[in-house]
Amino acid sequence: MTDEQKARLATKRPLTKEEYDARQSVIRKVVDPETGRTRLVRGEGEIIEEMVTKDRHKEINKQSTKGDGNAFQKKLGINR
Repeated sequence: MTDEQKARLATKRPLTKEEYDARQSVIRKVVDPETGRTRLVRGEGEIIEEMVTKDRHKEINKQSTKGDGNAFQKKLGINR
C-alpha cells in the first residue's frame, strides 16, 4: 500500500465510486492459518467461490475436513 493510499484511509470520508470500484477489483487468495483453508477474497473481505473440477472439489473437501479436525483437536489440546 502506498503512502497516498494510507493517507486516504486515515481520513474518514466516503469513498468515491472510482475508489470503491478500484478496491473491489482486487482479488487475493487468503490462507486461514488455523485450518489451512485457502479462500478467494475480493475487496474489503467478500468471500467469492472458485470454479473447480469435481475431482479438485473432492480433494479440497478432504483437505478442509482434515484441517478442521486438526484445528479442533488443537483447540481441545489433544493434538499438538
